[in-house]
Amino acid sequence: MRIRSLAFFILLISLVSLPFSGCVDEKATNNVSSANVPEQETVDADTIIYIEEYAFHPDYATISSGDTVMWVNNDSVAFIIKSTLADGGSFQSPTLRKDDTFTYTFEKKGTYKYELVTHPWTDGGFIVVE
Repeated sequence: MRIRSLAFFILLISLVSLPFSGCVDEKATNNVSSANVPEQETVDADTIIYIEEYAFHPDYATISSGDTVMWVNNDSVAFIIKSTLADGGSFQSPTLRKDDTFTYTFEKKGTYKYELVTHPWTDGGFIVVE
């Protein structure tokens, strides 16, 4: 009976997560490959955050006003990153497939939470702009 309940639970979770497992707009791709991104010193970004295993690495960064952050998707699943900004605005990446990148320049001081809107059950990350 217990094995049957566990199997049902796994099936239920699989069915619930299926709509979020890669349903993306084929035309909303950034198409910039991290395979072509040189070392961080020569990249036009002050901080690089990698998406791996449905998580941000690092998930917290402190930067200066005017710094640019680059997110790199190292997972085989497509993601969209979204954040609400301190001034009430927001940004959202295009669909990031494996090796795609997205950059954003933070102009105002504050703490910004960002998340994977395509996978809302995952932990988000924070950027602190000093």
